[in-house]
Amino acid sequence: MADNSTLKFFIGHSTRDLEIASNLAPQKLSAIYKQYPVGGYRTLILLILPFLVSGCGGGPDPRLAAPVTVPFENIEQLIDSRRIAQARRQLEPYASPEQPNSIRGQARLGLGRCALAEKNFDEAYRHLDKARKLLPEGKIRARAQLYLGEVLLRKKSVNSALNQLESAFDRLTRRDLRARAAFMIVRTLDELGDKVPTLYREAMGAANFPEYSGIWSIPRPTIEKSSGPPLPEKTTIISTSKKLTPPRSRIRLYKRNQWSAKPVRKSSVNPMTRPFRLTVHHTADQSNLESLGESNPREYLQRLQGYCQNNLDWGDIGYHYLISKDGRIWEGRPMNYQGAHAGNHSLNRGNIGVALIGNFDKIRPSTAQVRSLQQLIEDLRTLYKIPPSKIFGHGDLKETGCPGTYLKAVLGELVRRMDDK
Repeated sequence: MADNSTLKFFIGHSTRDLEIASNLAPQKLSAIYKQYPVGGYRTLILLILPFLVSGCGGGPDPRLAAPVTVPFENIEQLIDSRRIAQARRQLEPYASPEQPNSIRGQARLGLGRCALAEKNFDEAYRHLDKARKLLPEGKIRARAQLYLGEVLLRKKSVNSALNQLESAFDRLTRRDLRARAAFMIVRTLDELGDKVPTLYREAMGAANFPEYSGIWSIPRPTIEKSSGPPLPEKTTIISTSKKLTPPRSRIRLYKRNQWSAKPVRKSSVNPMTRPFRLTVHHTADQSNLESLGESNPREYLQRLQGYCQNNLDWGDIGYHYLISKDGRIWEGRPMNYQGAHAGNHSLNRGNIGVALIGNFDKIRPSTAQVRSLQQLIEDLRTLYKIPPSKIFGHGDLKETGCPGTYLKAVLGELVRRMDDK
C-alpha cells in the first residue's frame, strides 16, 4: 500500500519532485496505481509514466549510443602516402583522454608513425610506448611494438629494441609485417655477431627494406655490443682452485652431478654471449612442488629439469643458478649456454638467470637465501664486470609479478647498497 508521502511526489510541481519521482521503484508505482484506480491521480500517473521510462528528453540515453566507427584504415593510407599533416589532424582528436583506451591506443600508434616518418624519434617513442601500454594484447599492439622496435634501434637502444621486435613477431598476423620484424631482428643479431634463430631467417626470406639500412651504418660501436674475452668452456664461478673474491665472500656451488642432472640437449640451446646483466626470479611453483623444493632440493631440481626438457621442449632448466631455502646454491643450466628465463631471445642474451626456490608473494625469502643471493651476485658482478644498473628483477624486464613482492624489496635494497659502495 502506497503512503501519502509517496503520492505527493506525483502531485508536486517542482523539478525536485519529479526528479525524486523518477527514482521510485516500479513496486511503488504499482501500489499507487492500485490504491487510486480511477480519477485524476490515476490519469496523472499514466501521463507521467512515459516520461519516467524514457527520460526527461525522451528517446534512448545518449550515453548508450553505439560507438562511432573510427576510420583508422583511411588514416593509415594517408601516412603511407606521406600526407602526414592531414593524418595527424585526423588522429589527434582520438588521442584525447575522453576516448576509450583502445581508440586512444590506435591514435597514438598513428601519431607515432607520423613522428617516425618525420624522423622525430623522441616524439615517436612517446606515442608508440603509450600505444603499447593502452592497447590490449593482440595484432594491433604488436604493430605498435614493431614500430617501437624500429625507433629504439634508431635511438641505439638495441636490447630494448630486440625485446619489442621479438614480442611483435610472435603476434603479428600479416606476412609483410612479420617479414619486417624478422628483417630487423636478423640484421641486428648479425651486427652483434650473435647466432640468429632459423625462425627469423625463414620469416625474412628474401625480403629487403632499404629504408632501414641507416640503422646498421658504420661506425658499428654505436650498436650495443657486449665486450670481453670469450667464455670458458665450463663456468669457473666458485672454483675450488681459483678465488674470484676475497675468502669472506666465497660461496660453495653444488654442481650438476650433485643433483644427478641429465645432459643438456645441445640442439635446443644457444651459446651464451659475454654476460652483461643478471636477472633474479622466484620459482613460484604449485604447492606440491613448493614443499618438495624446501624438503628435497635435489629431487626438486630433477623434477624441474624433466618438466623443462619434456613438457616445454627446452634444452635444460632455464636458470643458471637456483638457491634453496637452506641457502645452498645449485648449478642449473651451464653458463656457456644462454638461459631461458627472461621471456625471449633478446632478453636472455647475455643475461644470467638466478632463481630463489619459493613463492615470495606469499612468504619472505629465508635469511640464508638472502645471504647466498648477495654473495652470488657479488661474485658474478666481479667476474663479469656487471654494474648495479644491470641487475634486475624479472618484472623490470617484462610485465610480470616475478620475483614476488617480498623478494623484489630485498633485491632493491641489495642493489642500493651496491650503488652506495
